[in-house]
Amino acid sequence: MKKLLILSNKVPYPSQDGSSIAMARLLENILALQTFEITYGALNTKKHFKDPKDFPAPIAQAINLEVFNVNTSPSISSALNNLCFSRAPYHSIRFFVRPMIEWLRGFEDNQFDFVLLEGAFMGDYLNEAKRIGNHCTLRAHNLEHRIWERTSEAGVNPVKNWYLTLQSKRLKKFEIGLVENVNSVWSISEEDKKWFEKFNRKTTAITVSIQQQEPVSNLTPLACFHLGALDWEPNLQGLNWFLTSVWPTVLEKIPNATFHIAGNNPPQHLQSEERKNYIVHGRVPDAEEFAKSHGVAVVPLLAGSGIRIKMIMNASWAIPMVSTRIGAEGLFNENNQGVLLADSAEEFASALIELLTSPEIATTLGMQANRHILSSFGPKSIQENIASAWSV
Repeated sequence: MKKLLILSNKVPYPSQDGSSIAMARLLENILALQTFEITYGALNTKKHFKDPKDFPAPIAQAINLEVFNVNTSPSISSALNNLCFSRAPYHSIRFFVRPMIEWLRGFEDNQFDFVLLEGAFMGDYLNEAKRIGNHCTLRAHNLEHRIWERTSEAGVNPVKNWYLTLQSKRLKKFEIGLVENVNSVWSISEEDKKWFEKFNRKTTAITVSIQQQEPVSNLTPLACFHLGALDWEPNLQGLNWFLTSVWPTVLEKIPNATFHIAGNNPPQHLQSEERKNYIVHGRVPDAEEFAKSHGVAVVPLLAGSGIRIKMIMNASWAIPMVSTRIGAEGLFNENNQGVLLADSAEEFASALIELLTSPEIATTLGMQANRHILSSFGPKSIQENIASAWSV
């Protein structure tokens, strides 16, 4: 069997957030090929700490797993140090840690047939990856610099916007260098692929696979929700826009409508407002149960790249959605794919009001999105793409 090394900035299981889901599905699809002896090296960060014992037993037994407990959390002092004394992007350099680099240095030259970097933030390990692997692939979850470009463009704080613009420029330079120096790139979306191809012709779109799920049976009336990490700036920016510019219009038309917000690490300023009919749940134990119990999903992203894994999951449960075009990028367009798209506050409010007041239309759209996702993101086609990309 061919030898494959995967390097990740997260432990993929339990798979609850979008990037962990993407990592887990890819690992499962590679294992299904039955072609590789897999070594998996994962950073287990303080922010996303997981117990390796929760790794599914069949998968843990099928790979050689190494987990490194590290603290990569940003701090004011480290950010200032990066700003004053480095030209490297702060977003990536935090994940370049001694335990993993020492582990990699223990491997012999060309020990692996393939090395897969799970995301650009593992790019600082490229030199070691090229030494120990015959073929190095970047699995690009996003265009990282584009996320922060868009975040700064939509922001209102001039100092914060300046800092994000600086970091996005550093990230862009870093991503270009990384893409040019790997042997191949796997883009998570066709949209992002267009950019990667400019710098590496060996770019393939390999998205996230999804299995058939049990669709929601009954939509909770006059309810909507947002589910996503509440310590990620683009999510908070989009939620702030929704709560200040969209939700008041919805309440004018539907005074008893409710909006439910769930996700890890909600900031102190994001609190439930009984008068405004929205509830902040924070971390929820079961994302599927929460999503199926709170009506229509809203995705008010103003900045982003790659694809929204939570939208794939919502569609797999036939949950109707309203999204900005940036939120749905790489997944849904206007061609009857089951998601209402709106970029202005007025259009977004109108679309949400329509789904909240017309459950039949909402249910039909949810099933339409379900059919689109299952036809486009089935595991068989993803596995064929992987095999073709590496010619295995």
